[in-house]
Amino acid sequence: MAALALGIFFLEVVPAFPRQITIHSEDQFNYARTRMQEGAYMRAVEEFERFIRLFPESPDVPEARCLMGMCYLEAHRYAEARESLSLVALPDATDPLAQKARFLMGESYYREQKPLKAANYFEQVFKDDPSEALRDAAAYRLGWARLRENRWQEASHSFRRVERKSPLYNSALELERMSLKGMGLPYKSPNQAGVMAGLLPGLGHAYAGRYRSAIVSFLLNGLFIWATVESFHRDHDILGGVLAFVEAGWYAGNIYGAVNATHKYNRKLQDDFRKRLNDRFNLRLIASRDGRWGLSLAVRF
Repeated sequence: MAALALGIFFLEVVPAFPRQITIHSEDQFNYARTRMQEGAYMRAVEEFERFIRLFPESPDVPEARCLMGMCYLEAHRYAEARESLSLVALPDATDPLAQKARFLMGESYYREQKPLKAANYFEQVFKDDPSEALRDAAAYRLGWARLRENRWQEASHSFRRVERKSPLYNSALELERMSLKGMGLPYKSPNQAGVMAGLLPGLGHAYAGRYRSAIVSFLLNGLFIWATVESFHRDHDILGGVLAFVEAGWYAGNIYGAVNATHKYNRKLQDDFRKRLNDRFNLRLIASRDGRWGLSLAVRF
């Protein structure tokens, strides 16, 4: 009887060990992708990093790094995006994922307002002979990079490389024509502005459309010139010399300001022209028929 009671006691006090939690690679990858779809980009990055740390031998690691790069891209953390994408953008020009990673690296530079570096990547992607969709996207994005560099003819040529069957074709066709109009914008001549400012203070600013600055420049220079002449006329040579020295600085500043104002006028003219053009390119994550996910190059309306 005592033995039976002792046995029941030990049965009751046996600790219940917690069950071991098993994480499957596919579940972790899908969870990270879901966070990305929800727009929680930095949380998705953490989950993709956990996936790579737990399953370093998984064949999905390159795709995870590519998606991490896109998350950083959407979070405006461009240097980190390139750091992740560079591990996928291998020298193998035939690998579709590497080609896509190179394209995204170009996109990161484009969004960071570095069109020259972006153009180098888009040109490389185009030369890698990728899929038709990626090739058309690279040509389209290259055109926009050239637009930002004010290289109007090269931009038009890049848009012309988009194939007719591409969803980007209609937009590219319009941009091909509009790009050439950038060469005919009513630019102002900085040299002419400088000459006009030298002839009459404020005239160069008026030429650049800066009428308030023109009035200020005319009045200040006129006042100093009058004060200088009046000082010498009254035999105040030292004061006249000081005022002449100061006026020389104002006069030179008037010329420099007119030239600078003209450059600003031209840049604004170019920026306003580009803003009137429609960029219908978009990046997004879509599901494929087999349930997997991938990067899609789409048209934005």
